[in-house]
Amino acid sequence: MARPNRIASALAVLGLAACTQVPGTPPERGIGILPPSISSEMGVSFGSNPVYTAIYSASSYYADAPGRLGGNPALAAQVAAQYEYAAAELKELRFVGLSPLTTISMDWGRDELRDVLGVRRDAPTRPVVEGFVRAARALREGDRPAAEAALTGPVFERPAPTILATLAQMPPVPKARLGAAAAEADLNRPSNGIRIVP
Repeated sequence: MARPNRIASALAVLGLAACTQVPGTPPERGIGILPPSISSEMGVSFGSNPVYTAIYSASSYYADAPGRLGGNPALAAQVAAQYEYAAAELKELRFVGLSPLTTISMDWGRDELRDVLGVRRDAPTRPVVEGFVRAARALREGDRPAAEAALTGPVFERPAPTILATLAQMPPVPKARLGAAAAEADLNRPSNGIRIVP
């Protein structure tokens, strides 16, 4: 009888986490719903859909930015990485049922975030995501030099200390907020045939 109680506790903890990844986690990993010990005990692995996780996270945090992101640059970097990842993934064929306005809105939000955080608008998605993920991990571990190194390179237009200062005091990003909210609503619209469940 202990196993159901452990599973219920794990799911309750996940609900409280509100689809928040640990800073430094690649967005494509999503969130493990059960701790590794329970997953291995059951012989099966459970996890969230990474695109939904990224959208839900961005929608939640950007709804009140700076809000919970204020003073937490590691989390701000992680959410920026998730938004970048989701904006690109929503253009894949498996999301063909989404409204074109949703992907356009996500793109506008991505451009806004890049302008705010000092990322080149024409930069490819992958190095931007990787830079923010590495920075988030370094900040979580208290390694500022590594965080600055992660935000230094051809995809970044501003000095790393400036980007870190912006992440520490994340300003409102209304276009990103609207883009993530639109994507969340569209992904949960039963008529589009996608219906993603976290």
